[in-house]
Parts: sequence; C-alpha cells; structure tokens
Amino acid sequence: MVRTKGKSRYRGAAIVEAAVVFPWIFLLTFGVIEYGWLFLKAQQIINAARQGARIGIRADATGPQVLNEISRLMTDARMDDSGYDVIITPADISSLSVGDTLEVRITVPCTNIVIINLPLLPKPVNLVATVAMAKEGP
Repeated sequence: MVRTKGKSRYRGAAIVEAAVVFPWIFLLTFGVIEYGWLFLKAQQIINAARQGARIGIRADATGPQVLNEISRLMTDARMDDSGYDVIITPADISSLSVGDTLEVRITVPCTNIVIINLPLLPKPVNLVATVAMAKEGP
C-alpha cells in the first residue's frame, strides 16, 4: 500500500483536533447530565414543599402531618438521606387564622445529590424551594 504525503499530514491534524475537541465534548455531555439531574431534583423538592403546604393549609392540619408528607415525598425521590432541612413558618400551624400565610421552605445541600460532581462545573451550594399558601377555612 502506497501512502501519499498529503494523507499523513491530515491524519496527524485529525488526531490533534480530536485531542482538543474531545475534552470539551466530554465536559458538555456530562454537564448536561449533571444539570438535568439537578433540575429533576429541584422539581422534586418544589413538589415536596408544595404538597407539604397543601397539607398545612387545611383547617384540621398539624405540623407533624406536614413533616410526614414532606418526608414521604423526599423518600420517594430518594433524597431522604440528603441532609435536607424543613422550615415551616409559623412553626405552630394551629395558630393560623383563615387567610394567614403558611410558608414551607426545604433546603437541600447540592453536594448530597449530585451524581457526577465534576469540579469544573459550577453548581449551586443548596437547592431551595419555598412555597407560601393561605390558610383555608372550615
């Protein structure tokens, strides 16, 4: 098999181009996976906060009911061991009058839910969901 000078030069250029481009493709691919995962988890945290607030605004609601519902949804989302914090404002739900606002805030450290954790990708420190709803009447 006879080689020409032109082909060997182009072959070397292709290897150099691949060496330059592949790390960027790698970073882009895994970045899309990581950010997609974070968006999914952010949505699950928002849904848990929303459902907790829905339970909390009922006339006969109690704080433990809200916390149990949030815990159930976080377990379903496989974030039960993520070290999340829940803040319910006011802490005593029974003190709310009709029309008063109940706020549920869930904070999850981002380092506990990432899947790839590439150091080059900027990520938030925490994923936070805050939902406020008005207390319902009897």
